[in-house]
Amino acid sequence: IEELESQAEKVFQELQRSGASLRKSRRKISKIFSESVTAELQDLKMGQSRFDIEFTEIEDPTQWTLLGPDVIQFVIQTNAGEPSKPLAKIASGGELSRIMLVIRRVISQRGGIGVYLFDEIDAGIGGQTAFQVGKKLKSVAEYHQVICITHLPQIAAFADHHLNVEKTDVKGRTYTRVLHLDPSGKRDEIAR
Repeated sequence: IEELESQAEKVFQELQRSGASLRKSRRKISKIFSESVTAELQDLKMGQSRFDIEFTEIEDPTQWTLLGPDVIQFVIQTNAGEPSKPLAKIASGGELSRIMLVIRRVISQRGGIGVYLFDEIDAGIGGQTAFQVGKKLKSVAEYHQVICITHLPQIAAFADHHLNVEKTDVKGRTYTRVLHLDPSGKRDEIAR
C-alpha cells in the first residue's frame, strides 16, 4: 500500500507540473492568437470586434479533464462599449462563418482538418467586405480544401472550381442537379 501511495503521489505531482506547463503555454499563445484573429476581423469590416479567449481555472487537479486544467471559451466583443460575450451566444450564422474563416486563416499553415465547408458566409455583406472574404477563403484554400456556397460574385470569383446547383420539378417531384462549370460557364454564372 505504501509503495502504491508513493507512486500515486509521484504521478499526481507530475500531473500538476504538466497542468501548470500546459496552462502557461496556452495563455502565452492565446494572446498572439487573439490579436491575430482580431486583426483579421478588421479586414472583414468587423472593425469594432475584439476576439479573446477566457480561461477559467479548475483549482482541484482531481477535477481536471482530458482537456486540461482550464475551461476555455472563445469570447467576442462585436460593438464598442459592449462587454465580451461567448461567441456561440452572440454571433449570427454569417458572422460565425466569417469568424471561423478568420480562425482557419490564422491557423491554416499549422495544419487542421483538411476540408472546410462555408455556408452563409456572405450573409449580410457585399461589395468590399465580400471581396476581402473571397481573398481570405483563397488564402485558406492554399493549404486546405474549401467548399463555399455563395451568391456573391466577389467571393465566387476567387474559386478554382465552380459548381452550379439547380433545382427542377419533374412531374411534381423536385430534383437537384449539380453541374461542373467550364471557363465559359464560370464567367456567365459569375456575371449572372
